[in-house]
Amino acid sequence: MAEELIDVLDEHGNKTGVVLPRSEVHEKELRHASVFVWIYNSKGEVLLQHRAKDKKIFSDVWDVSVAGHITAGDEPVEAAIREVSEEIGIAINPSELIQVDYTFDVAPWPPDKTHPEFCWVYILQKELDPKKLAIQYDELSAVRLESIDALEAARKQAGHEKIYANRNTRIYDVAFAEIRKRLHEG
Repeated sequence: MAEELIDVLDEHGNKTGVVLPRSEVHEKELRHASVFVWIYNSKGEVLLQHRAKDKKIFSDVWDVSVAGHITAGDEPVEAAIREVSEEIGIAINPSELIQVDYTFDVAPWPPDKTHPEFCWVYILQKELDPKKLAIQYDELSAVRLESIDALEAARKQAGHEKIYANRNTRIYDVAFAEIRKRLHEG
């Protein structure tokens, strides 16, 4: 299988016209785009994925429901739909996704690099049974539901980065505020 091609972005998140293999984008620490999808249910629980132990960044910790790079030429919504299908095996429609943020994150890339990405953050309400999902084991090792309140409390504890992905807090905060708003209105 050919290596995934990624659009290189400028400091404002605009495509530069340069398209490179994913490994080269990472090796050169170039800005690129990703999608994050928070899947939540009517009880105020979010689906978390436990990232595989061999992932380069945030390995062996709990993370956003679904995440992935935006392939060159794809729109963010297309990437989100693809990643939901690939990582947890469910089909969704574009109308189900609600974009809640567009932010920048720089994660550590061991041993001495960074992973700079512009992140499209979506929420998706679904009543899911984690035991019935077809998870992609080369990306994640497990999924579970956790209440937003419990997750937020846990992320305030010392050492939380050994349990949860230590991403830009906006990736959590903006999504959770919008989920709470929608649950309260419903």
